[in-house]
Amino acid sequence: MRFSFIVIAGIALVGIILSVLPTPEVQPVPTENDARPASWPESGRYQIVNVTVFDGQQWHENTSLSIEDGRIAESFDTTNTSDIEQIDGQGAYIIPGLIDAHTHSWGNALKQSLEYGVTTTLDMFTDLRFFTPKSAERNALSLRQEADLFSSGVLVTSAGGHGTEYGIEIPTIASADDADAFVAARLAEGSDYIKIVYDASASDADHKGRFTSIDYATLSAVVKAAHANNVLAVVHVMDLVSAEHAAKAGADGLVHTFGGTRASDELIAQMTSQNMFVIPTLSILASIAGEGRGRALVSDSAFSGNISADVEYAIVHDIASSRISDDYFAIALDNTRRMHEAGIQIMAGTDAPNQGTAHGISLHDELALLVDSGLSPTDALKAATYLPYSRFAIGERGTLQPGARADFILLERDPREDIRHTQSIRAIVKNGFRVASLFETKVETGETPESGLVSQFESDLLPQLGNQFVVSTDNIMQGDSTASISHVEAGCGGSGALRVEGRIGRQFPYPWAGTFLMFGESVSSGYNLSNFKRIVFDVKGTPGQFRLMVMNPQTARPSEVSFDVTGECQSVSIALAEIGGVDWRNVAGIGWVAGGSTPEFAFELDNIEFE
Repeated sequence: MRFSFIVIAGIALVGIILSVLPTPEVQPVPTENDARPASWPESGRYQIVNVTVFDGQQWHENTSLSIEDGRIAESFDTTNTSDIEQIDGQGAYIIPGLIDAHTHSWGNALKQSLEYGVTTTLDMFTDLRFFTPKSAERNALSLRQEADLFSSGVLVTSAGGHGTEYGIEIPTIASADDADAFVAARLAEGSDYIKIVYDASASDADHKGRFTSIDYATLSAVVKAAHANNVLAVVHVMDLVSAEHAAKAGADGLVHTFGGTRASDELIAQMTSQNMFVIPTLSILASIAGEGRGRALVSDSAFSGNISADVEYAIVHDIASSRISDDYFAIALDNTRRMHEAGIQIMAGTDAPNQGTAHGISLHDELALLVDSGLSPTDALKAATYLPYSRFAIGERGTLQPGARADFILLERDPREDIRHTQSIRAIVKNGFRVASLFETKVETGETPESGLVSQFESDLLPQLGNQFVVSTDNIMQGDSTASISHVEAGCGGSGALRVEGRIGRQFPYPWAGTFLMFGESVSSGYNLSNFKRIVFDVKGTPGQFRLMVMNPQTARPSEVSFDVTGECQSVSIALAEIGGVDWRNVAGIGWVAGGSTPEFAFELDNIEFE
């Protein structure tokens, strides 16, 4: 059975909307926890000795690594080391900073990636409002707390095609005649390469899929236009026929493999002859198949016990589609194996943060999946280091040859023995500076309130716990939902309430409108509510299902739980433990919102309290 996962591969883009709710996105700022560890050299010139180094292509036993001004240096003269600080690596294994060759990035994605040793991420579709400022920062050699970002920017799709459904207004292409201008516009926006979405079946007369697709002529024209501008053209496909068309059109690579159908010998031969590469994204295919990879990372990996609540929640909930064949994932692994055996370059990419994946952590499991599909541990490391460097124009990243950026990881254990040893991180170095790893990052804890009473709204809307109630709608993503908030004298307690009323629009596919309680001036700080067990509130209004949303600072999206409203006052009690993915030690705010099931709504909130 052919299964289309192009729907899934963009749903996570909704996170960029929610990451800025209800105020514009707050960019990460350094905190005390981000400070460089005192044990690391203060100068920009130092040497790590007594280490085994993988430079992206070869292993070097019992050697040293020299760093100068944020780059890998030639070996220093060992006869005169008085001005060189030395670090005893104590037998550590050094590999280049990892590269995730398929992500969708926004919010805290780059910071989270770096905490797991992913120093560079290749994004395959994000909002230009996120990408543009990040791309301007990537060439600095200063202390940074985020991975470097390269991106396709806006993908190439048709009107009504995949990528148009997320509320982000994007340009689309109508025909092959538009290819040159369309590619030129993407490159003018800053795109580093061109990503194309293509579904051959959309041209079938009996096509019943949700999305349209560009036709083959347009696919071919866009590939040619990209090559005329000396940039890569990569293609998102979902089945064998689409992959064969992409190869025929001359694409440089496929950014997914596929399950359910065995790759044809003709496809593999053509990909080999054209020196194509593939980014299998086995992590997302495993999620589609319900393989439980995330649960294994949580319970039985070097990361166990150190995974944040939001990351754990993201990776343990697989998509687990019932629409795929039982051998879907096994075929995807076999397709990867056969391509690798044919000499096709395999690169490591996760499609994070789609359901069942998360930035940074999932790349370590992607390496394990590549080994499961037949790559050696060293080949898997090349897939996440040298090979992306060799094909994408990302500068000296993914290699530790002299002149390369000093992005690398010190490992406690040898990944040649077990690829899962990439999880045994001793230190992460970015631009020559040691940065906080997952194991060193301390959890920021918000202020602990003395009382859990939020408000009884006796005279106004000012909360006793928190900063203010604000209107929150999907307008930020060009949605047309509306809402207003006001104080009313008669609430469920008879002494005042917060009234919310509005309308759910149709311009955004995941609409919302309601109110949000800000705990601080912005969503960058919050309260420690871990000593409370539940939230209770009184509510009445338009009968239907509404949502309670909880947001941590800098998380990609809020967690949520549904509650029912009737025309009569009722008390709602929700156990905090029921709301997955929340770190209750630092909560930025809570929202009460309506969705598509209540297009015209009004409700009143009263007696809100944490118990």
